[in-house]
Amino acid sequence: MAAIEKYKRITGLRVMKPLYTVMVLLNFVAVIALVFALTAGKLSPSEHDIIPVFGLFYPIFLIANVVFMICWLLARKPLFLLSAFTIIIGYSNLSDNYQISLNQEDPEIDTAAIRVLTYNVQQFRDGKLHEYPGTKSDILSFISKQNAEIICLQEYQSTGKHIYDSLKKTRDDLNTGTYYYESYYNPKYNQLSGLVIFSRFKAVNSGKLKTEGSRTFGIFTDLLINSDTVRVFNIHLASIKLAKEDIGFVASPAAESQEMIKTKSLAIYEKLYRAFLLREKQTTYLIELIDKTPYKIILSGDFNDTPSSWVYHQLQKKLNDSFVQKGNGIGVTFAGSIPLLRIDYIMHSGFTTLSFKRHNFKRSDHYPIASVLKLNHTN
Repeated sequence: MAAIEKYKRITGLRVMKPLYTVMVLLNFVAVIALVFALTAGKLSPSEHDIIPVFGLFYPIFLIANVVFMICWLLARKPLFLLSAFTIIIGYSNLSDNYQISLNQEDPEIDTAAIRVLTYNVQQFRDGKLHEYPGTKSDILSFISKQNAEIICLQEYQSTGKHIYDSLKKTRDDLNTGTYYYESYYNPKYNQLSGLVIFSRFKAVNSGKLKTEGSRTFGIFTDLLINSDTVRVFNIHLASIKLAKEDIGFVASPAAESQEMIKTKSLAIYEKLYRAFLLREKQTTYLIELIDKTPYKIILSGDFNDTPSSWVYHQLQKKLNDSFVQKGNGIGVTFAGSIPLLRIDYIMHSGFTTLSFKRHNFKRSDHYPIASVLKLNHTN
Protein backbone atom coordinates (compact mmCIF):
# COMPACT_ATOMS: atom_id res chain seq x y z
CA MET A 1 0.00 0.00 0.00
CA ALA A 2 2.85 2.37 0.82
CA ALA A 3 4.32 1.73 -2.61
CA ILE A 4 0.98 2.55 -4.31
CA GLU A 5 0.60 5.78 -2.33
CA LYS A 6 4.16 6.77 -3.23
CA TYR A 7 3.42 6.07 -6.92
CA LYS A 8 0.31 8.26 -6.80
CA ARG A 9 2.26 11.12 -5.26
CA ILE A 10 4.99 10.86 -7.88
CA THR A 11 2.63 10.61 -10.86
CA GLY A 12 0.16 13.18 -9.60
CA LEU A 13 -2.87 10.91 -9.95
CA ARG A 14 -4.51 12.49 -6.92
CA VAL A 15 -4.41 15.83 -8.71
CA MET A 16 -5.39 14.47 -12.11
CA LYS A 17 -8.52 12.64 -10.99
CA PRO A 18 -10.42 15.80 -9.92
CA LEU A 19 -9.15 17.62 -13.04
CA TYR A 20 -10.29 14.71 -15.22
CA THR A 21 -13.76 14.84 -13.63
CA VAL A 22 -14.03 18.59 -14.19
CA MET A 23 -12.98 18.23 -17.84
CA VAL A 24 -15.54 15.49 -18.44
CA LEU A 25 -18.30 17.63 -16.92
CA LEU A 26 -17.25 20.69 -18.96
CA ASN A 27 -17.19 18.55 -22.09
CA PHE A 28 -20.75 17.40 -21.42
CA VAL A 29 -21.82 21.04 -20.94
CA ALA A 30 -20.16 22.01 -24.24
CA VAL A 31 -21.88 19.13 -26.05
CA ILE A 32 -25.31 20.02 -24.63
CA ALA A 33 -24.81 23.68 -25.58
CA LEU A 34 -23.83 22.65 -29.12
CA VAL A 35 -26.90 20.42 -29.42
CA PHE A 36 -29.12 23.34 -28.37
CA ALA A 37 -27.36 25.57 -30.94
CA LEU A 38 -28.01 22.97 -33.66
CA THR A 39 -31.66 22.85 -32.64
CA ALA A 40 -32.11 26.65 -32.73
CA GLY A 41 -32.61 26.78 -36.48
CA LYS A 42 -35.44 24.24 -36.37
CA LEU A 43 -37.54 25.81 -33.60
CA SER A 44 -39.45 29.07 -33.95
CA PRO A 45 -38.67 31.69 -31.27
CA SER A 46 -42.37 32.21 -30.52
CA GLU A 47 -42.67 28.59 -29.40
CA HIS A 48 -39.27 28.16 -27.72
CA ASP A 49 -38.00 31.19 -25.86
CA ILE A 50 -34.56 29.96 -24.67
CA ILE A 51 -33.20 27.77 -27.49
CA PRO A 52 -32.76 30.59 -30.08
CA VAL A 53 -30.15 32.26 -27.86
CA PHE A 54 -27.85 29.24 -28.22
CA GLY A 55 -27.85 29.66 -32.01
CA LEU A 56 -26.09 33.02 -31.65
CA PHE A 57 -23.11 31.32 -30.05
CA TYR A 58 -22.80 28.26 -32.29
CA PRO A 59 -19.21 29.11 -33.43
CA ILE A 60 -18.06 29.39 -29.79
CA PHE A 61 -19.68 26.09 -28.80
CA LEU A 62 -18.21 24.47 -31.90
CA ILE A 63 -14.69 25.68 -31.05
CA ALA A 64 -15.08 24.45 -27.46
CA ASN A 65 -16.00 20.97 -28.68
CA VAL A 66 -13.11 20.89 -31.15
CA VAL A 67 -10.73 21.79 -28.30
CA PHE A 68 -12.11 18.99 -26.10
CA MET A 69 -11.88 16.54 -28.99
CA ILE A 70 -8.20 17.39 -29.55
CA CYS A 71 -7.44 17.16 -25.82
CA TRP A 72 -8.98 13.67 -25.53
CA LEU A 73 -7.19 12.52 -28.69
CA LEU A 74 -3.85 13.67 -27.29
CA ALA A 75 -4.68 11.91 -24.02
CA ARG A 76 -5.73 8.81 -26.00
CA LYS A 77 -9.14 8.79 -24.40
CA PRO A 78 -12.24 7.55 -26.30
CA LEU A 79 -14.16 10.53 -24.92
CA PHE A 80 -13.15 12.42 -28.08
CA LEU A 81 -16.02 10.57 -29.76
CA LEU A 82 -18.56 12.53 -27.70
CA SER A 83 -17.71 15.89 -29.31
CA ALA A 84 -16.80 14.35 -32.67
CA PHE A 85 -20.20 12.66 -33.02
CA THR A 86 -22.05 15.87 -32.07
CA ILE A 87 -20.10 17.88 -34.65
CA ILE A 88 -20.74 15.27 -37.34
CA ILE A 89 -24.51 15.13 -36.79
CA GLY A 90 -24.54 18.91 -37.14
CA TYR A 91 -22.55 18.89 -40.39
CA SER A 92 -25.16 20.86 -42.35
CA ASN A 93 -25.00 23.61 -39.73
CA LEU A 94 -21.21 23.52 -39.89
CA SER A 95 -21.26 24.00 -43.67
CA ASP A 96 -23.59 27.00 -43.27
CA ASN A 97 -21.05 28.62 -40.96
CA TYR A 98 -17.74 27.48 -42.42
CA GLN A 99 -16.71 26.92 -46.02
CA ILE A 100 -13.63 26.17 -48.10
CA SER A 101 -14.04 27.07 -51.76
CA LEU A 102 -11.05 26.69 -54.08
CA ASN A 103 -12.82 27.18 -57.39
CA GLN A 104 -13.79 30.84 -57.45
CA GLU A 105 -14.56 31.71 -61.07
CA ASP A 106 -13.27 34.81 -62.83
CA PRO A 107 -16.28 37.00 -63.62
CA GLU A 108 -14.34 38.83 -66.32
CA ILE A 109 -14.65 35.86 -68.65
CA ASP A 110 -18.43 35.78 -68.42
CA THR A 111 -20.36 38.67 -69.93
CA ALA A 112 -23.54 37.50 -68.20
CA ALA A 113 -22.02 37.94 -64.73
CA ILE A 114 -23.77 40.34 -62.33
CA ARG A 115 -21.88 41.88 -59.43
CA VAL A 116 -23.93 42.33 -56.25
CA LEU A 117 -22.71 44.18 -53.15
CA THR A 118 -24.41 44.68 -49.79
CA TYR A 119 -23.17 46.84 -46.91
CA ASN A 120 -24.60 48.19 -43.67
CA VAL A 121 -22.87 51.58 -43.63
CA GLN A 122 -23.98 52.45 -40.04
CA GLN A 123 -25.10 55.95 -41.02
CA PHE A 124 -21.54 56.68 -42.23
CA ARG A 125 -20.32 56.94 -38.62
CA ASP A 126 -17.21 54.75 -38.73
CA GLY A 127 -18.42 52.50 -35.92
CA LYS A 128 -18.79 55.45 -33.54
CA LEU A 129 -21.78 57.34 -32.19
CA HIS A 130 -20.77 60.57 -33.92
CA GLU A 131 -20.12 61.33 -37.55
CA TYR A 132 -16.49 60.93 -38.56
CA PRO A 133 -15.12 63.26 -41.25
CA GLY A 134 -14.34 61.40 -44.45
CA THR A 135 -16.19 58.17 -43.60
CA LYS A 136 -18.91 58.67 -46.19
CA SER A 137 -16.46 59.58 -48.96
CA ASP A 138 -14.25 56.59 -48.03
CA ILE A 139 -17.21 54.21 -48.17
CA LEU A 140 -18.57 55.54 -51.45
CA SER A 141 -15.08 55.51 -52.99
CA PHE A 142 -14.67 51.87 -51.94
CA ILE A 143 -18.09 50.90 -53.34
CA SER A 144 -17.41 52.69 -56.62
CA LYS A 145 -14.19 50.69 -57.12
CA GLN A 146 -16.11 47.40 -56.82
CA ASN A 147 -17.95 48.20 -60.06
CA ALA A 148 -21.11 46.42 -58.91
CA GLU A 149 -24.28 46.48 -61.00
CA ILE A 150 -26.54 46.06 -57.94
CA ILE A 151 -25.73 47.76 -54.62
CA CYS A 152 -27.81 47.32 -51.45
CA LEU A 153 -27.06 49.62 -48.52
CA GLN A 154 -28.59 49.61 -45.06
CA GLU A 155 -28.58 52.53 -42.59
CA TYR A 156 -27.97 55.02 -45.40
CA GLN A 157 -28.27 58.45 -43.79
CA SER A 158 -28.76 61.85 -45.34
CA THR A 159 -29.10 65.19 -43.55
CA GLY A 160 -29.84 68.78 -44.47
CA LYS A 161 -32.60 70.75 -46.13
CA HIS A 162 -32.33 68.81 -49.39
CA ILE A 163 -32.10 65.28 -48.04
CA TYR A 164 -32.77 63.54 -51.35
CA ASP A 165 -29.99 65.39 -53.17
CA SER A 166 -27.48 63.13 -51.41
CA LEU A 167 -29.09 60.03 -52.91
CA LYS A 168 -29.04 61.51 -56.41
CA LYS A 169 -25.38 62.48 -56.03
CA THR A 170 -24.50 59.01 -54.75
CA ARG A 171 -26.36 57.47 -57.70
CA ASP A 172 -24.28 59.58 -60.10
CA ASP A 173 -21.00 58.94 -58.23
CA LEU A 174 -21.60 55.18 -58.35
CA ASN A 175 -22.55 55.38 -62.03
CA THR A 176 -25.88 53.68 -61.46
CA GLY A 177 -28.88 54.72 -63.50
CA THR A 178 -31.54 54.08 -60.87
CA TYR A 179 -32.05 54.04 -57.14
CA TYR A 180 -34.92 53.23 -54.80
CA TYR A 181 -34.90 54.47 -51.21
CA GLU A 182 -37.23 54.08 -48.25
CA SER A 183 -36.74 55.51 -44.78
CA TYR A 184 -37.05 53.24 -41.72
CA TYR A 185 -39.43 55.74 -40.19
CA ASN A 186 -41.09 58.94 -41.39
CA PRO A 187 -38.38 61.54 -42.10
CA LYS A 188 -37.91 64.05 -39.28
CA TYR A 189 -35.72 67.06 -38.62
CA ASN A 190 -34.21 67.16 -42.12
CA GLN A 191 -32.79 63.66 -41.72
CA LEU A 192 -33.28 60.35 -43.49
CA SER A 193 -32.03 56.93 -42.46
CA GLY A 194 -33.06 53.82 -44.32
CA LEU A 195 -32.55 51.31 -47.11
CA VAL A 196 -31.47 51.98 -50.68
CA ILE A 197 -30.91 49.89 -53.81
CA PHE A 198 -28.69 51.36 -56.54
CA SER A 199 -28.66 49.60 -59.89
CA ARG A 200 -27.41 49.96 -63.46
CA PHE A 201 -30.45 48.05 -64.69
CA LYS A 202 -33.80 49.58 -65.49
CA ALA A 203 -36.33 49.42 -62.64
CA VAL A 204 -39.97 48.66 -63.52
CA ASN A 205 -41.50 48.26 -60.05
CA SER A 206 -40.69 48.77 -56.38
CA GLY A 207 -42.15 48.45 -52.91
CA LYS A 208 -41.39 48.35 -49.20
CA LEU A 209 -41.79 45.72 -46.48
CA LYS A 210 -43.40 46.69 -43.20
CA THR A 211 -45.48 44.82 -40.64
CA GLU A 212 -47.53 46.03 -37.67
CA GLY A 213 -45.30 46.99 -34.78
CA SER A 214 -42.26 47.16 -37.03
CA ARG A 215 -40.35 49.87 -38.86
CA THR A 216 -39.83 49.47 -42.59
CA PHE A 217 -37.46 46.48 -42.64
CA GLY A 218 -37.05 45.87 -46.35
CA ILE A 219 -37.49 47.19 -49.87
CA PHE A 220 -37.61 45.54 -53.27
CA THR A 221 -37.24 46.63 -56.85
CA ASP A 222 -37.93 44.70 -60.06
CA LEU A 223 -35.08 45.08 -62.55
CA LEU A 224 -34.93 44.26 -66.24
CA ILE A 225 -31.78 42.20 -66.78
CA ASN A 226 -31.43 41.27 -70.43
CA SER A 227 -34.74 39.56 -71.21
CA ASP A 228 -35.52 38.63 -67.58
CA THR A 229 -37.20 40.45 -64.73
CA VAL A 230 -35.39 39.97 -61.42
CA ARG A 231 -36.74 41.04 -58.03
CA VAL A 232 -34.04 42.43 -55.73
CA PHE A 233 -34.75 42.59 -51.99
CA ASN A 234 -32.73 44.73 -49.59
CA ILE A 235 -33.46 43.57 -46.04
CA HIS A 236 -32.58 44.89 -42.58
CA LEU A 237 -34.28 42.75 -39.94
CA ALA A 238 -34.82 43.86 -36.34
CA SER A 239 -31.73 44.55 -34.26
CA ILE A 240 -31.19 43.36 -30.70
CA LYS A 241 -30.31 46.98 -29.79
CA LEU A 242 -27.65 46.15 -27.23
CA ALA A 243 -26.23 49.28 -25.59
CA LYS A 244 -22.51 49.76 -24.98
CA GLU A 245 -22.92 48.82 -21.33
CA ASP A 246 -24.70 45.59 -22.37
CA ILE A 247 -21.80 44.58 -24.60
CA GLY A 248 -19.32 45.54 -21.88
CA PHE A 249 -21.18 43.34 -19.41
CA VAL A 250 -21.16 40.36 -21.82
CA ALA A 251 -17.40 40.82 -22.29
CA SER A 252 -16.64 40.90 -18.53
CA PRO A 253 -19.56 39.83 -16.32
CA ALA A 254 -17.23 38.96 -13.44
CA ALA A 255 -16.72 42.69 -12.79
CA GLU A 256 -20.31 42.96 -11.49
CA SER A 257 -21.92 41.87 -8.24
CA GLN A 258 -24.04 38.72 -8.19
CA GLU A 259 -27.27 40.72 -7.97
CA MET A 260 -26.21 43.00 -10.83
CA ILE A 261 -25.25 39.98 -12.97
CA LYS A 262 -28.76 38.59 -12.51
CA THR A 263 -30.43 41.93 -13.30
CA LYS A 264 -28.33 42.69 -16.39
CA SER A 265 -28.57 39.13 -17.71
CA LEU A 266 -32.36 39.26 -17.54
CA ALA A 267 -32.46 42.67 -19.26
CA ILE A 268 -30.23 41.44 -22.11
CA TYR A 269 -32.29 38.27 -22.49
CA GLU A 270 -35.48 40.34 -22.80
CA LYS A 271 -33.87 42.41 -25.58
CA LEU A 272 -32.76 39.23 -27.34
CA TYR A 273 -36.19 37.63 -27.10
CA ARG A 274 -38.06 40.71 -28.35
CA ALA A 275 -35.74 40.88 -31.34
CA PHE A 276 -36.16 37.14 -32.06
CA LEU A 277 -39.95 37.50 -32.05
CA LEU A 278 -39.91 40.56 -34.30
CA ARG A 279 -37.50 38.94 -36.78
CA GLU A 280 -39.75 35.86 -36.87
CA LYS A 281 -42.72 38.08 -37.74
CA GLN A 282 -40.75 39.99 -40.38
CA THR A 283 -39.37 36.79 -41.92
CA THR A 284 -42.80 35.19 -42.11
CA TYR A 285 -44.06 38.22 -44.05
CA LEU A 286 -40.95 38.19 -46.27
CA ILE A 287 -41.41 34.50 -47.14
CA GLU A 288 -45.04 35.10 -48.06
CA LEU A 289 -43.86 37.77 -50.47
CA ILE A 290 -41.12 35.50 -51.86
CA ASP A 291 -43.70 32.77 -52.49
CA LYS A 292 -45.84 35.23 -54.46
CA THR A 293 -42.92 36.56 -56.53
CA PRO A 294 -43.08 35.26 -60.12
CA TYR A 295 -39.48 36.30 -60.89
CA LYS A 296 -35.97 35.17 -60.09
CA ILE A 297 -34.78 36.66 -56.81
CA ILE A 298 -31.73 38.29 -55.27
CA LEU A 299 -32.11 38.88 -51.53
CA SER A 300 -29.36 40.62 -49.60
CA GLY A 301 -28.86 42.66 -46.49
CA ASP A 302 -28.38 42.62 -42.74
CA PHE A 303 -30.46 39.84 -41.15
CA ASN A 304 -29.15 40.51 -37.60
CA ASP A 305 -29.18 36.73 -37.18
CA THR A 306 -26.69 33.91 -37.69
CA PRO A 307 -26.73 30.83 -39.96
CA SER A 308 -27.82 28.79 -36.93
CA SER A 309 -31.03 30.79 -36.54
CA TRP A 310 -34.63 30.02 -37.40
CA VAL A 311 -34.66 33.06 -39.71
CA TYR A 312 -31.76 31.79 -41.79
CA HIS A 313 -33.10 28.24 -42.04
CA GLN A 314 -36.50 29.46 -43.23
CA LEU A 315 -34.95 31.60 -45.96
CA GLN A 316 -32.48 28.88 -46.93
CA LYS A 317 -35.44 26.64 -47.77
CA LYS A 318 -36.38 29.14 -50.48
CA LEU A 319 -33.05 30.58 -51.62
CA ASN A 320 -29.38 29.67 -52.12
CA ASP A 321 -26.71 31.28 -49.95
CA SER A 322 -23.80 32.66 -52.00
CA PHE A 323 -21.40 32.14 -49.08
CA VAL A 324 -22.28 28.44 -48.78
CA GLN A 325 -21.70 28.01 -52.50
CA LYS A 326 -18.47 29.99 -52.91
CA GLY A 327 -17.36 31.39 -49.55
CA ASN A 328 -14.20 30.74 -47.56
CA GLY A 329 -13.61 30.50 -43.82
CA ILE A 330 -16.15 31.57 -41.21
CA GLY A 331 -17.24 34.58 -43.23
CA VAL A 332 -17.62 36.94 -40.26
CA THR A 333 -19.50 40.08 -41.34
CA PHE A 334 -20.03 41.88 -38.02
CA ALA A 335 -17.11 44.17 -37.23
CA GLY A 336 -18.24 45.09 -33.72
CA SER A 337 -17.03 43.77 -30.38
CA ILE A 338 -19.10 40.54 -30.45
CA PRO A 339 -16.92 37.98 -32.27
CA LEU A 340 -17.58 35.40 -35.00
CA LEU A 341 -20.95 36.70 -36.23
CA ARG A 342 -22.06 36.23 -39.83
CA ILE A 343 -25.24 38.27 -40.09
CA ASP A 344 -25.05 39.76 -43.62
CA TYR A 345 -26.05 37.68 -46.64
CA ILE A 346 -26.50 37.52 -50.39
CA MET A 347 -29.06 34.85 -51.30
CA HIS A 348 -30.77 34.08 -54.59
CA SER A 349 -32.89 31.83 -56.76
CA GLY A 350 -32.46 31.37 -60.50
CA PHE A 351 -28.74 32.20 -60.42
CA THR A 352 -25.39 30.42 -60.25
CA THR A 353 -22.84 31.81 -57.79
CA LEU A 354 -19.49 32.43 -59.51
CA SER A 355 -17.69 33.99 -56.54
CA PHE A 356 -18.18 35.38 -53.04
CA LYS A 357 -16.01 37.75 -51.02
CA ARG A 358 -16.10 39.42 -47.65
CA HIS A 359 -14.10 42.62 -48.01
CA ASN A 360 -11.77 43.48 -45.14
CA PHE A 361 -12.86 47.12 -45.26
CA LYS A 362 -13.81 48.60 -41.90
CA ARG A 363 -15.63 51.90 -41.91
CA SER A 364 -18.71 50.61 -40.12
CA ASP A 365 -19.68 47.96 -37.58
CA HIS A 366 -20.20 45.62 -40.55
CA TYR A 367 -17.97 44.40 -43.36
CA PRO A 368 -19.20 44.69 -46.95
CA ILE A 369 -19.80 41.45 -48.83
CA ALA A 370 -20.01 40.91 -52.58
CA SER A 371 -20.97 38.10 -54.90
CA VAL A 372 -20.82 37.57 -58.64
CA LEU A 373 -23.91 35.81 -59.95
CA LYS A 374 -24.78 34.37 -63.35
CA LEU A 375 -28.40 34.42 -64.42
CA ASN A 376 -29.74 30.98 -65.28
CA HIS A 377 -31.76 31.35 -68.46
CA THR A 378 -34.89 29.24 -68.83
CA ASN A 379 -36.23 28.02 -72.16
